[in-house]
Amino acid sequence: MSRAQVIILGSGTPNAEADRVSAGVAVAVDGQPYLFDCGHGIVQRVAQAHASGKIAWDTTTLARLFVTHLHADHSVGLPDLLFTPWIHGREEALVAFGPPGLKRMARHILLAYEENIREHRAAHPSSEQGYKIDVSEIKDGLCYQDERVEVRALSADHGDLAAFSYKVVTPVGTVVISGDTKPVAAFADWARGCDVLIHEVYSSARFGDLPPAWQRYHSRVHTSAIELAALARAVRPRLLLLYHQLFWGLGPDELVAEVTDGYDGQVVSTNDLDVFDL
Repeated sequence: MSRAQVIILGSGTPNAEADRVSAGVAVAVDGQPYLFDCGHGIVQRVAQAHASGKIAWDTTTLARLFVTHLHADHSVGLPDLLFTPWIHGREEALVAFGPPGLKRMARHILLAYEENIREHRAAHPSSEQGYKIDVSEIKDGLCYQDERVEVRALSADHGDLAAFSYKVVTPVGTVVISGDTKPVAAFADWARGCDVLIHEVYSSARFGDLPPAWQRYHSRVHTSAIELAALARAVRPRLLLLYHQLFWGLGPDELVAEVTDGYDGQVVSTNDLDVFDL
């Protein structure tokens, strides 16, 4: 029987935090990870999870990437994802999927590091393909399928940036990852009945403490705890995981309580390196 896990590699936001790196989630099926976003510190978190025995796979198996949008906290780790696993011995190119602009980003990263690539290939044992990247810029619908998973995309609403949510269908359950988004009308039907919903959230209780300009921004492009509770009532996941959490001074339990005030399902405030079995 197949085994699938969700690994929260980065649960944070654009803000630098002592105990959270920025966005990154792996869905691993039978030891093959599928990575969703690569903020700062994600490759390091994989090394930590492997060293501590939380996962059996290592950085060299990081070969499938799905990017929700091109904000830096979801993509700034891409050079690390290209080159560090290659140094560790990855032999295949990284295959990446995401919004328009990802091809250009990848091309310029390779240009920026061309001296590193040249010297490493000349002076060190290394694979021919392990530093390369094959990018597909996607639309709504099925974007990837292999013998383990089917990955579908749905347009998110994150302001002026093209953005996607992803649904990962495995042999033992379905995982939905929101990315950064305000509530989208089609999302509830699309995600309904998933086993795990991983969703961004900000504190409704502390929202009023923000300056007006930040209130306008967050209400336009993110999801409040009250909105998430309503969404979860419609989706009814077996497990709701909070990530990319804007606490604004609250503790994790208090943010969970904001959601469970309006939703009676199981809710967990995630931390980096949390692992959940499907």
